[in-house]
Amino acid sequence: MKNSKTILVAYDLSIASRNALEIAAELAARTNSALFIYHVISASVLTDSEMVYTFSPEEDAKKMNALIKRGVTYLKKRFPGVPVSYKIDYGFLIPSIIDKTKEINPWLSVFGVKKRTGLDKVIFGDTCSTLIGQLRGGMLVIPMNYRKLDLRLIAYAWDGLTSEVYHLGALRTMLNAGKSKIMAINITHYDEKAEKNTQSFKQNLKRMFVGHTVEVSQVQGLDKEKELERVIRKIEPKMTVVFAHHYPTWQKIFHKRFSRKIFKFIKSPMLVVSEKN
Repeated sequence: MKNSKTILVAYDLSIASRNALEIAAELAARTNSALFIYHVISASVLTDSEMVYTFSPEEDAKKMNALIKRGVTYLKKRFPGVPVSYKIDYGFLIPSIIDKTKEINPWLSVFGVKKRTGLDKVIFGDTCSTLIGQLRGGMLVIPMNYRKLDLRLIAYAWDGLTSEVYHLGALRTMLNAGKSKIMAINITHYDEKAEKNTQSFKQNLKRMFVGHTVEVSQVQGLDKEKELERVIRKIEPKMTVVFAHHYPTWQKIFHKRFSRKIFKFIKSPMLVVSEKN
């Protein structure tokens, strides 16, 4: 099924999600998309019999409804013409988000990254890393300190396995106005497929992103994660794009996602694309 012209944004009242909401609304205005705000009231695993506090979903939903309504009014004034709707659900966060993207089929889902301490600083967060490869449409992760999306320089971590570019549809929709430079980076160690696919991949990339500057760079290296980190730190892209495979449940045990490892060193917004885009 073709993706609807809808952007879903996960919202939890945090500063990170507020910034993500602003960016999502701006993208919706730029791409003639509808904006769908989604909030999940987390289900408690504790019960009254354990003599502890339990959530009151009705009361929580009432308070959240009032707060989001206020935000919707503000967004409609700032971005006139953008259809804005919202939904508040009660349940477990990750399954609820996955089910909602299956239901409304957005072309893009936007998430804000909270400020964390200790070991949590290493990755953007359990929610975002867990959702990689499980959502329909693109997945845009916004670091907490970003309030505006800059798309002038974009790095795409190309794995070299295919010359296809159809899964970059979400990126093309984001770049429908203005000019950008897209740098496809392939970390290789005499990979035959990458060598074979480079020319056709570059041509396909140019055809998809007409009017934009396109470059394909191959970097020799045994440790793909470290080499990509070095390149990303050197060029400092405004956004990084990575590809995530959709693995069956049993394969997830054996496959360690490279896209999740990239979370460790990328400080700019990150767009995750996949076969289902």
